[in-house]
Amino acid sequence: MAARIVTAAGAGIITSTAASTAVALLPPERRGKALALVMGGLSSSTALGLPLGTLIGGTDWRLTLWAVAGAGLVAAVGIVVGLPAVTLPVAGLRSRLAPLRQPWVLGVLVVTMAALAGSYVLYPYVATATDGVTGGSVATLTILLFAWGAGTLTGTLLAGPLTDRFGPERVLTGSLLAATLVLAISPVMLTGPAPALVWAALWGLCIGVPVIPQQHRLVAHAPAAAPILLGLNSAAVQVGIAAGGAVGGLAQHWLAPSQLGWPAAVITALAFALAVVTTRRRSGTSPSLHLTSKERR
Repeated sequence: MAARIVTAAGAGIITSTAASTAVALLPPERRGKALALVMGGLSSSTALGLPLGTLIGGTDWRLTLWAVAGAGLVAAVGIVVGLPAVTLPVAGLRSRLAPLRQPWVLGVLVVTMAALAGSYVLYPYVATATDGVTGGSVATLTILLFAWGAGTLTGTLLAGPLTDRFGPERVLTGSLLAATLVLAISPVMLTGPAPALVWAALWGLCIGVPVIPQQHRLVAHAPAAAPILLGLNSAAVQVGIAAGGAVGGLAQHWLAPSQLGWPAAVITALAFALAVVTTRRRSGTSPSLHLTSKERR
């Protein structure tokens, strides 16, 4: 449990910092691709790490934790050796919380939270939900997880170019609508290995997209405050994951695990509706965030 807390804290720190660094290194017209590359690393680790972790953990779960520690060490060396010097704004607690006073920014963060909560109503319990398909086979479950991870990676990598070309709002609402439909039909798709495999890949594809346009919207809103906004967005991701897992656990008092796609679809539909609202209300009514001279470095 202690190791889990430490690794989770590290993940929360590095995600927002990595995204902010990518934005600082590249011009505005390449923000979508830059953010997609950063999140693509996260998605690829999910696509490869989750299936591999499942297999390794089948022999000894301690080996999985050692593998995580080794990967973290490699990443640390890569950062020290390969990352150029980057200067990011420094903000105090008041400045970090200031965006929450802007209705539009708060709405965007709620969209992120709801989008992740929708998927994580089902995701923590996917092994149980697919038990009728896998029959308890670790190998079959690993294949499904790999399909989900590959779909997530593909969605993340596509999200960048699509956001740069069509705009973040269209990409965001389209992906959330598609995710709602895929989650809604999950009980039907979890009736055999072939449809379950297709469903897992489609689900991963849909949920791999939204984070990129969300980050892009926040950075475009206030480029000078990008580290603050991306940090808040990362926090919203973690809150959504925790809330979704809690809802999924409670929902199993009334639903079978294979039916968790229904409440997941409802919450994702709520995220879609909120995304539409924040798109329509995006205007100059809320001033952009600015850091004071003391908060710039």
